[in-house]
Amino acid sequence: MAKTSVTIPDDLYQQAKELSDNFSSFVTEAIKDHIRKVKVANALKSFGKWEERDKESTDIVRELRSDKGRGYADRSH
Repeated sequence: MAKTSVTIPDDLYQQAKELSDNFSSFVTEAIKDHIRKVKVANALKSFGKWEERDKESTDIVRELRSDKGRGYADRSH
């Protein structure tokens, strides 16, 4: 577990202390919640990206899974 120092406004610290007897635990939960929200927001931003492609997503996946163009046995280069 990492031990660190952070600087936060006094009023925010007081509010956190009023809500919890364990400041470290309170901050840990707040950070976990924020990380989850950022990850969800990033995932939501990625929705619809496949719609910008000229090919169907199934065709792209099928092409990626094929051996076409990979040249596994070709050691000449």
